[in-house]
Amino acid sequence: MSGWSIRLGIAGRRIVATAGLAVAALAPQPSPAEEWPAAAVTVTQTFAPGGTMDFAIRAVAQAMTETFNRPFIVETKAGGSGLVGVLAVAKAAPDGYSFVVTAIGPMVFRPFLEKDIGFDADKDFEPVILIGATPNVVVAAPKLGVSNIAELKAWAANHGNKLNIGTPGIGTMGQYCGVLLLEKLGIEGNFINYRGATPLVQDLLGGQIELGTPAFGPSVMSAKMLAITADQRLEAAPSIPTLKEAGIDVTCGTWNAIYAPRGTPKAIIAKLNAAIDAYLQKPATRKAFSDVGLTPWGGPPDRVTARMAEDRKTWGAIIRRLGASNSK
Repeated sequence: MSGWSIRLGIAGRRIVATAGLAVAALAPQPSPAEEWPAAAVTVTQTFAPGGTMDFAIRAVAQAMTETFNRPFIVETKAGGSGLVGVLAVAKAAPDGYSFVVTAIGPMVFRPFLEKDIGFDADKDFEPVILIGATPNVVVAAPKLGVSNIAELKAWAANHGNKLNIGTPGIGTMGQYCGVLLLEKLGIEGNFINYRGATPLVQDLLGGQIELGTPAFGPSVMSAKMLAITADQRLEAAPSIPTLKEAGIDVTCGTWNAIYAPRGTPKAIIAKLNAAIDAYLQKPATRKAFSDVGLTPWGGPPDRVTARMAEDRKTWGAIIRRLGASNSK
């Protein structure tokens, strides 16, 4: 072969290679959402381990790990009645690898109490999905020896008509449920706030406090439950009456939802929402959640927004009236 032929061959190969690159550039490229997740995903849980939220998000994380074949890691950052974990994720990169699961308290109630809590639930976050809801429960210390609301009222009357009552934290549904309950009973409360239901129940069993109003869940099952703050009895605790059965018109429920930092790609949020929603609708999931008193919700992201708006309307006036004066 002549030198001229060799030069032509090299040039031809360069032309073919360049053309191939051009065709590849024109070919459809996978979107970030299609490739997501390409690494581990972290979900920050904002209250103490052992409660309903902790149970639910760990079940969801395990299911998502299996669905996407990537680790979904649950990281607990309790404190500030849920604010510590929420603030951490508010400042995280909106890349689809940081999420937070929290409750009605930090996202709806707390802004009514403080002008600046360090984040804006609407402007700093993208809703992903409502996991579900559970009623709060009235639990009493064993040392009281009471079995129902009437006996609780009688005990209080014989002990200065004042109770040390534990709540899951300032600005939580548990706090306002307790405030409304004692208001209805005419009992003065010394409110003590915890980082969630688990440490509350530990102090209740130890006799450091006399009453509590946490969300129903695994951590409260060892406590003496006097009443459920729902419209009807729970399948998980059918022997426990509702407050309405005891003549107390107080209904409280705590929901949990997943959020992403504002700016997280909508396609990633939609992808995660669809996967979690499918998991929540499974009969096995509904049974497992029902066993701990949690009703799965699911639905599109805008259901979270609608729920927040509804609760602001329902609870806003009550929270403004009660404020945080019963907290310490």
